[in-house]
Amino acid sequence: MRRFRLIVVAALAALLLGTMTAYWLNPPVRVSLKEAGDGEARQADSRPHLKGLEYTQVQDGVKKWTLSSELATYDEKEGEVALKNVFLRFFPKGGGEITLRGKTGRYYQKEKVVFLTGNVIGQTQDGVTLKTEELKYIEKEKKVISSKRVTIAGARFIVEGIGMTVDLDKNKASLNKNVNSTFVPVGSGPPPGVTKE
Repeated sequence: MRRFRLIVVAALAALLLGTMTAYWLNPPVRVSLKEAGDGEARQADSRPHLKGLEYTQVQDGVKKWTLSSELATYDEKEGEVALKNVFLRFFPKGGGEITLRGKTGRYYQKEKVVFLTGNVIGQTQDGVTLKTEELKYIEKEKKVISSKRVTIAGARFIVEGIGMTVDLDKNKASLNKNVNSTFVPVGSGPPPGVTKE
């Protein structure tokens, strides 16, 4: 019986020593928290404020989109991250890159939905720009949606309307209502299909 106790004590000592050695060699990763007093006061609910948040969504080894912000407040109970100075970047199947920026935003982890608000500006790699005050990205549908006034502009066109849906897989945008468009023709003479009288 005494020998059995010695074996148990030796095993526990070895386990404790091994755990301490593993911890010393591989300390846990620490998240940089925004401390009160370095520019912005900590909220009354004392939720953690993260600096330099960056999240990347990868599917089947392919990077689909990244989300980053200057400052984030995490609500673990709701699974929600409040964001400030947000930058969202998409990598569509056919190539190219689409970026969106907003003053503030929210990211819902479980649903994988991102809301951007306040002077939202988007741009494609070929120079098409988008401006609105609010939009959301829904990962499950691969769509960007807005119910606000939207302006889409390229080198030779401007299209404005209220409400928008962008299908990222098809690289296609549609405006819902009150749509006005202005196109700048190339060259001289009547547009194709029109004859001079």
